Amino acid sequence: MAYELVELTIEVRLSYFYHDCLEGNYYNAYYLLDPQIFTLDFNTLENESRLAQTLHPFFRSLLINTATDNYRRLIRDISRGGLRVSQWAFNQGYNSNVLPLISQIEASVVEHSFDWFYPNNYGMVPAAESSIDLMLNKVRVEAEAEEQDCTICLEELKVGSDASQMPCAHIFHGDCIQEWLHTSHYCPICRFEMPTY
Repeated sequence: MAYELVELTIEVRLSYFYHDCLEGNYYNAYYLLDPQIFTLDFNTLENESRLAQTLHPFFRSLLINTATDNYRRLIRDISRGGLRVSQWAFNQGYNSNVLPLISQIEASVVEHSFDWFYPNNYGMVPAAESSIDLMLNKVRVEAEAEEQDCTICLEELKVGSDASQMPCAHIFHGDCIQEWLHTSHYCPICRFEMPTY
């Protein structure tokens, strides 16, 4: 290929969903962000791992979880799409050192909140650290839980992976429920109450 550099323009439309966990309501807002332009060497476009590292700070600034399969698919799509365009342009006889690419992305971000609309937090207090240690059970996600998502981060609970189970039997990613219980003593699904002292 004749290309040395890639000028990658990323256009992002973000949907923010604020989940009021007390009421169970979602409030949303939409944003069309200013296009971001990245100048990369062509080898970075070919190497998905390097491309992911290069774009990581930008997507993290948008509160997009870059440790997910969805992010890896996004990077793969940008890389493979760019390589297809470069091959097509080469076959058409276009000759340039810079390959211009545009990637249009729609993403959703969910923010769970107890006090977004209710500053007094309606009695939400963290669970006692001792109750978290004693009452959360480490479990392995079983086959019948296939396609089940962690309702805190909305990512899949993969079969065979480790998770944490509340006394009410609801299952979450370990890190997710630990962080949740440091803010709220309620189960995010059924509002089972963990001790607060």
